[in-house]
Amino acid sequence: MTLISVREGNISVTSARALVVKAHKIALKVDTVISEPPDWSEGQSLTMIYTHGERVMRLRGVLCEQVGADRITVEPVGEVKEGDRRDYRRADVPARIHATRADTTSPAEARAAQMALQVTPDTEAFSSQTVNISGSGLGFTWVDTFAVGDLLDVRLVLDQPAAALVTVIGQVVRAVPGAAGAPASYAIRFAELSEADQDIIVYTVFSNHFAAEGLSDALDDFDDA
Repeated sequence: MTLISVREGNISVTSARALVVKAHKIALKVDTVISEPPDWSEGQSLTMIYTHGERVMRLRGVLCEQVGADRITVEPVGEVKEGDRRDYRRADVPARIHATRADTTSPAEARAAQMALQVTPDTEAFSSQTVNISGSGLGFTWVDTFAVGDLLDVRLVLDQPAAALVTVIGQVVRAVPGAAGAPASYAIRFAELSEADQDIIVYTVFSNHFAAEGLSDALDDFDDA
């Protein structure tokens, strides 16, 4: 999940995993590979954002206890709120990407073939570019020709805030040919991806969003959406 906290007017965006979930207490482990844990304080307000299928869920809470450098317990405040597609905010982020057409029209079959084929992120097959990404889709440019409706095997290395490899099966929903031999522009809707990879994408998007906003009331604006 993405964990957003506000302290002294500063927003911190952190990636975390739920270890134990109870009615009045949630134990979380901060993913220190992807993000650095902030300085916590007891009673600090937090917002937990996580994916559930194609939906984004939000839950407010307060920090109860810091168990260790990367473990905290949180007391939920109020009910879980279900977001809509606006909550899949988009961001332009630097990335390395590799895309190929899947040899099937079945997203499940394409996913199985993807998992069976290893592609090393440091190879020349990956293109460095700025992509437009959200928890539900991706916009990018590519030299190969794809058509609307094609399923693509997409490997994505997100370079900010920390390098993370994400693998998705996407369906092309828009294809715009490039001018004078330039790469074409594509938009895909995610058809198959893991919950962990979707959480990384959502975390990256919100991390970029709040870094750009730089305002503590940006979180209130999100919760009012």
